[in-house]
Amino acid sequence: MNLPVHPGAPVAATLLAAGLGRRLGGVPKPALLIDGESLFERLVRALRRSGIEAISVVIGPYADTLLALARRCEVQVIRHGGPADELAASQRLAVHEHLRQQLGTDLMLLVADLPLLAADDIRPLLRAWAQRPAHTQAQVPVVGGVRGHPVLLSWQAVQAVAGQPWPHAVRAWMLAHTGSTQWLQADRDAYVTDLDTPDDLQALRSRLAGASIAWPKQA
Repeated sequence: MNLPVHPGAPVAATLLAAGLGRRLGGVPKPALLIDGESLFERLVRALRRSGIEAISVVIGPYADTLLALARRCEVQVIRHGGPADELAASQRLAVHEHLRQQLGTDLMLLVADLPLLAADDIRPLLRAWAQRPAHTQAQVPVVGGVRGHPVLLSWQAVQAVAGQPWPHAVRAWMLAHTGSTQWLQADRDAYVTDLDTPDDLQALRSRLAGASIAWPKQA
């Protein structure tokens, strides 16, 4: 059966970068340098090369470091003044700011510690999103049974997520609306490879053998 396809809409992206990086010793993970370029800059470049121009970032701790990166990349900054390391709080802040700034635009949400993510990984997500059935309001890549990032939300879903009472955010809305969520089966490790622990960092060094991977001096 051919389902009706949802009409296309512009997509804006928000990076979630308000974590403390506790398990890595308390560092701004998006500042990690890979061959001299920060992870943050790599992600912004990947988004822009995939066709997304409107990009913002939620930051909390390590403001001096992350503000400098955001300014260098000409990315809009959303300040998170609450407790750090609460992903739901960052998500809620992101969707509320999206409602205010990006009228009628769909939202791509992604954590800012995805070291393998490139434009070639984002484009298939955008294609699947543009071709989704009309009833689909959210999309999540799934690799080997593991849910990943980036997540996509329609304008309608953004409004619905924003309208939930605290502390509910994206995950709670998806669990309550599984029929409106497209779980996109994929085989790209970039969607599920993040940097939470020293083991993750060591695995990245092994995977990118030959690349220079280091924290900036101020981190």
